[in-house]
Amino acid sequence: MRSTVTALKALYVALGGDADDVAALTLIPDILGMIAALITASGGMLPAVDADDNGKVLKVADGAWSVGTDNTGA
Repeated sequence: MRSTVTALKALYVALGGDADDVAALTLIPDILGMIAALITASGGMLPAVDADDNGKVLKVADGAWSVGTDNTGA
């Protein structure tokens, strides 16, 4: 069975963090803090948008979410 610390480290890496950044951490709050910082620094899992993006859609481009237009004609 995987420990909570190990699982949280794996989550950090899955979210795009470097395993070396959390390798020495042993406390759950410390790893959660690193996860929170990673998500905050990247703007979350979706791209940041504002009112200028009204009417646009989210699309995947080069394996990542991006803001675009819906030009499917449907």
